[in-house]
Amino acid sequence: MSVFLDTNVILYSIMDQDPAKTRIADEILSGQDCHILVQSLNEALNTLRRKTALSFGAVADLMSDIRSLLTVHDLTGAVFNRGLAIVERYGLQTYDAMILGSAIENGFETVLSEEMQDGLKVFDMLTVLNPFKTA
Repeated sequence: MSVFLDTNVILYSIMDQDPAKTRIADEILSGQDCHILVQSLNEALNTLRRKTALSFGAVADLMSDIRSLLTVHDLTGAVFNRGLAIVERYGLQTYDAMILGSAIENGFETVLSEEMQDGLKVFDMLTVLNPFKTA
């Protein structure tokens, strides 16, 4: 199954702060065809630099390892326009809307996210699911 990921899935896999969520994130990354918006890699990089004591080189190596597990999608004009429509219609945060916009523009039906509303249907094209709700 192909899924589009929010940043939190990547961070749970890397940061090991919650063993149950780390296990779920690792299962997602190893068992599914995972896609992500380049913006989410930027967010993960920023979070790792701020919230860990890892050197820049170690963070860069982690990000390289994660990138090898994913297909990374660019933030295009079409994604931006779709994201704006999502912000207007659903009142979501801009960065979340861009993730959803990218998923829609790239033909995905599912986005995995802990932070967005579980079960949210976007333009009857996409559903947000929280893979961590049982953790």
